[in-house]
Amino acid sequence: MSAQNRILIKGGRVVNHDRIFYADVYIEDGLIKDVGENLTVPGGAKVIEAKGKLVMPGGIDTDTSLEVNFMGTRTADDFFTGTRAALAGGTTTIMNFILGAKETSLLEAYNLSKAQADKKACCDYAFHPCIYNYNQQVEKDMEVLVKEKCVNSFKIFMVYKDLYMINDTDLIKVFKKCKELGAIPMVHAENGDLIEEGQKKVKSLGITGPEGHLLSRPESVEAEATHRAITIAHELNSPVYIVHVMSKS
Repeated sequence: MSAQNRILIKGGRVVNHDRIFYADVYIEDGLIKDVGENLTVPGGAKVIEAKGKLVMPGGIDTDTSLEVNFMGTRTADDFFTGTRAALAGGTTTIMNFILGAKETSLLEAYNLSKAQADKKACCDYAFHPCIYNYNQQVEKDMEVLVKEKCVNSFKIFMVYKDLYMINDTDLIKVFKKCKELGAIPMVHAENGDLIEEGQKKVKSLGITGPEGHLLSRPESVEAEATHRAITIAHELNSPVYIVHVMSKS
C-alpha cells in the first residue's frame, strides 16, 4: 500500500461523542483503522503531529437546504458554495432536503436533486425527500428510494397549510411505511391550522414585519404538534425524529 494512503495523527486530544482523551489516530485509505496511545503502524505512513490540538471526526449536518425553492424564494447557497462552507467548518457530510414541486414524484425529485449535487458538491451528501400526502405512487417511490437509492429518512410537514402540510391520516400511513422499510420519519411539528389563524390576527393588527412570524407562532403550536407526532409514533411503535425544536414546552 502506498504511503500516501496511510496517515498517522500523533498525540492529539481526540474528541468523540462520549469522551475526550489523548491518543494517536491511524488511517488507511480514508478509513480510521486504530485509535490508541503510542500506536505502532507500518513504515512510510505520513505523520501529522497533533500535540496541543483537538482531533475531531468530521461533522454530519442532518438539516440542510441547498438549491431549494420555498414559497417563492430560493436558498442562497447551492451545492458548491454550501458544501465548500461546510468543509471549511469541519462538516464532511450534509443531508439535504428535497422539497420537490407537488406535481413531481418523489423519485423524479430525488433524481433531479442528485444530478445537481453530483455536479457541484464538495463533500459527502445524502437526501431527505419531503412527503406532502400519501398514495400508491408515494408508497412505490418510498420503496424504490429506500431499497435502491439508499435513502433512509423522509420529511413530513405538519405546517404550511394548502402547500406542504400533511393530514393526520396520511401522517399515520407514512409512519407505518417508514417503519416497514426501516426508514426514519422526520417531522416539522407545528400546528398549521393554528398558525394560519395567528397569521390572520397579526395581519389584521397591521403587523407585516418579521416580528409577525414570531407573534403568529406561540410555543403552544409547536408543543401541540410535537406531542401529537410523538403520540402517533408511540401508538404505532414507530421511530420519529422531530426536527429543529425551538421552544421549551
